[in-house]
Order: sequence, then C-alpha cells, then structure tokens
Amino acid sequence: MAFQLSDLQHLIHQLGPSIPEILTITEDESDSWQIGFDLGLSLQISWQENPARVLLCCAIGKPNETQREKIFAQLLTMNLLLQGVANVKLALSSPEDDVILIGELEVETMSLEVLQKEIADYLRFAAYFSVFITNPNADSAELDFSHEINFKLQRA
Repeated sequence: MAFQLSDLQHLIHQLGPSIPEILTITEDESDSWQIGFDLGLSLQISWQENPARVLLCCAIGKPNETQREKIFAQLLTMNLLLQGVANVKLALSSPEDDVILIGELEVETMSLEVLQKEIADYLRFAAYFSVFITNPNADSAELDFSHEINFKLQRA
C-alpha cells in the first residue's frame, strides 16, 4: 500500500514525543504542520499529493545588505552543487528576502525513524547555510565557499 497523507499525520503525532528538542507542533491545515524547536527554529512540514512527497521548509536568515548580491550568487551556485548530493534547495521568500531552505522527502520508505533522520539531516543543512547568510562580518574569502561545500555535503 502506498504512503498517504493519513500515514504522515500519524507520524507527525509520534514525532513530538520522539524528539526532545521539539517544543510545539501546530497543524496549519490537514496537510501542513509548523514544528517549533527549542532553538527558536520553526520548520514547516507539508504533504504534496502529486507526486506523493513530503516538503520541509524553514527560513534560515536574511543576508546582510552589503553582502546580498554575493550571497545570492553563492546560493545559486549551492543549488547546482546540491544536485545529486541532497534533496534540498535554497530560495528567497518574497517580499521579506529571507533565504529559505526547502527539502523534499520521498515517501516510499517513510517511517518514524526515517522521518527523524531526515529532519536531523535537514536541520544540519539549515544550520550550515545559515552561518554564511547571517554572518555580517564575513569577508569575501569566507563567502567563497562553493568549492569546499560539495566535499562537506557529501560527507554529511
């Protein structure tokens, strides 16, 4: 039997007690939840029907005005480097210009353990990228990380 929305709803109900860092889980709609973590991070989990998949999304920072263009260019490069390495993409939310990280999970082998691992991996990516986006003192050498990120992400 194929994984369905009701299966995800069941896993979300189990998720809160299984991850101690989760403070709140709020159901936005029958197919969308906001998960609040103790570090102030808010993660949205939503169900997408066609094709069946689970999306993760959170804001990871707003670039410093003086570094915006360089950071935006690096984010485009990161999206290219992430292809085939991780099912995450960096994007901009509008009109706030916050950088958001979008993760896509395949549901064929979804279980509570798989969902926990995928959320942990996703949060590791979010923490990694937020450092580069929100660091107002980053110099150009620190922002030119595209050559090393592929190696680090492959090890993650």
